[in-house]
Amino acid sequence: MPRPRSHIDTARLADAFAADGLHGTSSAAVAAIVGVAKPTLYAHGVTKDELFLHAVQSEVERVLARLAAAERRAAGRSARHRATAAAEALIEHATARPDGARLLTHTAAHASSRVADQVTAAVRRITTYVEAGLRRELAADRLDPALAPWLARGLVAAA
Repeated sequence: MPRPRSHIDTARLADAFAADGLHGTSSAAVAAIVGVAKPTLYAHGVTKDELFLHAVQSEVERVLARLAAAERRAAGRSARHRATAAAEALIEHATARPDGARLLTHTAAHASSRVADQVTAAVRRITTYVEAGLRRELAADRLDPALAPWLARGLVAAA
């Protein structure tokens, strides 16, 4: 009877890459932190680059889930309240998942891998999400929606 494949916890995968990034983290270190045998990491034919991309994308999804929850709580409120809710969601994520936040703000930024453009696009989804929400709220408050990109970049960077 074949053994079931080990499940790779994406939060632990993100934590594994957080400190030293794609190029500074060995496959053996990733396997140890994730708690699987090294061959399990590559059981589906993925590379270390693809594991890194998966870690970043999973962490982005966690952030977007927090932002969506904050958006639901702030529904119908002013642009100022919505911006505050978004900033609080980002800070909550950084507090709950410091390694995940480090991954997204520091170690995800690189240009020397096959997945670098995809990693950058994944991280950019956070600012894009915040910007879209702010654009709607600014327009509803009769403020210039063109402020949304600037505000979103500032909120994400500040948090």
